[in-house]
Amino acid sequence: MPGAARHISWFAIITRWGQWKKISERLSALKIPFFIPKTYNTLLFLRTEKERALNLVNAGEIHGRFIVDHGTRTLLEVPEKQVNAFIRVITEYPDTPVTSDVPISKGTRVKVVRGPLKGIEGEVEETPNGVSLIVAIQSLICTRITITRGDVVAVEGATNTP
Repeated sequence: MPGAARHISWFAIITRWGQWKKISERLSALKIPFFIPKTYNTLLFLRTEKERALNLVNAGEIHGRFIVDHGTRTLLEVPEKQVNAFIRVITEYPDTPVTSDVPISKGTRVKVVRGPLKGIEGEVEETPNGVSLIVAIQSLICTRITITRGDVVAVEGATNTP
């Protein structure tokens, strides 16, 4: 439909082990925004229209399979806010580990109010070493960073679901 607004989303794709470099080169050449976590490089986040994402996989441009949202039975669309927050944390703190060990029991939803991560939302979890800020993308991957309790405030009225 001419003039129709394009609906661009982030989609999650599980790729083959060792394919991240080839995929990065191809998507860069196509000028398609993507994100591949450095220490979890079989997971690809692709930012484009749903039809284009499907075409890339179906045409063999990307070897992998989409993660499906079982509630809607369609491709999982990852909220822009989650991907941006995650990228920002691991950019500011590149040595922060990335893991698929997303906590099942989640903590208090907070917003960082001071420091280099100001504005980022996540959840806090008490640890033996203090407080950790957990920033997750859906229930796929997360990163944790130790943070000062005074640098965060609870998000009022928020549920603990990202």
